[in-house]
Amino acid sequence: MAKRHDWELIEREYRTGRFSLAQLEARHGVNRSNISRRAKKYGWQKDLTERVRERTQEKITRATLTPEAQAAYDQDDEQVVEQAASENAAVVKGHRKTLERWRGIAERYAERLESQLAEGKIKVELPTGVTEIDIPLEYVGKCMGHGTQALDRVIKLERQNYGLDANDKDEGVKTFEELMAEVAPSDSAAE
Repeated sequence: MAKRHDWELIEREYRTGRFSLAQLEARHGVNRSNISRRAKKYGWQKDLTERVRERTQEKITRATLTPEAQAAYDQDDEQVVEQAASENAAVVKGHRKTLERWRGIAERYAERLESQLAEGKIKVELPTGVTEIDIPLEYVGKCMGHGTQALDRVIKLERQNYGLDANDKDEGVKTFEELMAEVAPSDSAAE
């Protein structure tokens, strides 16, 4: 006797967009080509994907709220928005304070390199002790590369944090968190 399949459940899962045809096949024991044919025949659309994503984000947000914010969440939308905006503002203020520190570090790094170039010498530690040598060109090139790379990252983070590039949405642009992760584990600066 032919095995009966719960096509309503398969359709619901298909429409959520959470499962590939291969996953649906594994979950329900129905060949993926049969699922695909049925989806085309009955016009199944993966139209719930965005709604599932939004609801997931809502659940994640709700789980991270303080008890006061959760109480507000159940009330009026205006209170929810106000609470979320206050929490977001606190996060952004923290980011801006951190960015100020990174900008200061980049500026001190540039000043240090500038003074070394003016003197024409740098101190290096050798097995026999500390000595001064003429600045090698390779050292200057590496310092300039590291310094400009750090400054470029700080500028990108500042522009993103202050919303200066809001209209320049690009799939290849890194998120604020990705850029912060790149800046944080920075190599030690040359002395």
